[in-house]
Amino acid sequence: MTLKNQIRNFAFPILLLLLPSCADSINNLSKESYMADGFSPATLTRDGVAITPTVAGSGTAKDASAIGALIDTEMNTRNPSPGNLLLESQVGQRLGKDSSLASLWNQMEPHISAHSIRGMTAARTFGKRLGVRYLLETQIQMAEIAGGAEQVRVYARIYDIRQDRIVWEGVGEGRGYEKIVFPSTPATFDVVARVAVRGLVDRLYGH
Repeated sequence: MTLKNQIRNFAFPILLLLLPSCADSINNLSKESYMADGFSPATLTRDGVAITPTVAGSGTAKDASAIGALIDTEMNTRNPSPGNLLLESQVGQRLGKDSSLASLWNQMEPHISAHSIRGMTAARTFGKRLGVRYLLETQIQMAEIAGGAEQVRVYARIYDIRQDRIVWEGVGEGRGYEKIVFPSTPATFDVVARVAVRGLVDRLYGH
């Protein structure tokens, strides 16, 4: 047997082993970074949560809109009491109709990040005006090609207006390829963002 045939016979079984992994080659790097004592996802259902518009951060307005729609979908599937959940799309509609609410949002938006806790007074009033105890705030920390693959990272926190404090923080992150064998194919933003958002909500609900 020639060396070329030996190499082919050795490489073919390895290729067969790799192929099944190609369908699930996007890494879910999501994590929970903080949960306050006494807080649990059950309290979101009981006391009401509003999802504020995703802040573009390192992404674009289009990226933020896509992330917001994905968060709405994932949170809606997890919440057994839809009446206690205000989706981002619903909050956006309220912002367009309520100038006082929009003014509060303008004070809050610049401080929705892992590096700022300012704007909480406005957030407290914002939550009361919406009739909820909790606000789920999100910001895109990364939406770029890193290491040859699409990478999306979404920072999230939950603010409790009664306690006037952040009670939960986490990161949803996805990165990788739709096809990893040559020629490799980076996954699109939409595909990786879906992994990131689902990972984020999974971390919130303890999975």
